Amino acid sequence: MKYVEKAEKCTYNGTIGEQGKPIDMQKSSEWKCPKDYPDYKITWARFLYYRDWLNDCPSCTDGVMLTDVRDAFFQRDPFLTAVERNQVHPLMVFEESPETNTEHWLTDWPVSACRTHKLGKNPMLCSGSVMGSREGILDYIDVMEEEFKYWMERENCRIDNRGDDQSIHNYLYYTNRFKNAVSIPHRQGPIHVVGYQAARIFENATKEAENAGVGISEIFIHDNNWKEWLPRKYGLINTNTGLIVNEDGTPSAQVHQVDRFGPLISKWENEMKKQGWPYNKDKDKESIGSSA
Repeated sequence: MKYVEKAEKCTYNGTIGEQGKPIDMQKSSEWKCPKDYPDYKITWARFLYYRDWLNDCPSCTDGVMLTDVRDAFFQRDPFLTAVERNQVHPLMVFEESPETNTEHWLTDWPVSACRTHKLGKNPMLCSGSVMGSREGILDYIDVMEEEFKYWMERENCRIDNRGDDQSIHNYLYYTNRFKNAVSIPHRQGPIHVVGYQAARIFENATKEAENAGVGISEIFIHDNNWKEWLPRKYGLINTNTGLIVNEDGTPSAQVHQVDRFGPLISKWENEMKKQGWPYNKDKDKESIGSSA
């Protein structure tokens, strides 16, 4: 376990806020900088820490995953999944739902403002989910750092947006700055970024629960069948286990941005924890129920 200390003084300054004035990073509750890299906001500095931790582990020569952890869980071994799907590449980036793309403000606005470049309508790639070889990941981080420095040096790039590491991630991929990078289609690889679709489902469920006068956590659960915590029409779960699945019906190895489901997933998660996650076994070759 690695811990990151907060900097006494954050020297990443100059970010322009909503009213066109620079944000005082020392007083801001939104922005934090780490002690080791006070010139970097934490959402950027994490990539430098990834490199430090890898370099501190010369024996770590197998596959590497860079991932958020607060809003993710594993249902299978993602590295084994990559091998089984013939998706082992030096650098793997992962597409989000086809319902969103790089015309979204998260990527379009920062990249347009900083690089005067339009990404156009391409699949949105998640910067919180990256896999590859040791060498591929280290190369990836070097390119990200190079671009961070470009953005730090220019006022028009110092944007009040905690998610602009994703803006940079997409810009670098779609301008061919990453070496040997392969984009893995949504729900077809070892990482399933469920966030955009989960958020839409949660929004609709909230309205349904309000109209029905029931609690949202059980709006979709009937007769205490917690395994079927989402309606079959979404095609996102195995209804015999509740596991979130890829397009082919096999369990998604890692599921990212699960918090976007809100309380909808709570009962299933609680029951799985009580039972020791009984379905998180390598049974992809077996038929374990319908995902319809």
